[in-house]
Amino acid sequence: RVLRQGSDVTLAGAGGIVGDVLKAADALAQEGISARVLSLHTVKPLDTDTLASACRETGGLITVEEHTIEGGLGGAVAEALFEQGVQPGFFHRVGLRAGFSSTVGSQQYLRSVYGLDANAIADAVRQRVERRKLRRAA
Repeated sequence: RVLRQGSDVTLAGAGGIVGDVLKAADALAQEGISARVLSLHTVKPLDTDTLASACRETGGLITVEEHTIEGGLGGAVAEALFEQGVQPGFFHRVGLRAGFSSTVGSQQYLRSVYGLDANAIADAVRQRVERRKLRRAA
């Protein structure tokens, strides 16, 4: 489901993290970066048509997930797009790296600690959009 239209990048998330994805999109809009936001309310089946269209129209895709990226949402999205022959200009997964945590705190605190809050999501977008600009200028 498309929650927000955008033309520079697509952000896709599932579940409660989508709130932080929307906050990141708001912050990016203030900087002139137009982010389309997708809520993947079902991971199986994935809405591959919406994902493919968004990638073609924005040229870049960042998935955001609140668990490890190995075997997660980003991997499922990448598989689905690859099978359809869709290759976004850039693809990045924001999520947890493999490992264990002994950190304790609120959900929002843990998102901040592990780079899953709105600021970290916006930073990931800025980096990828800037790299794309540099590649195009070269």
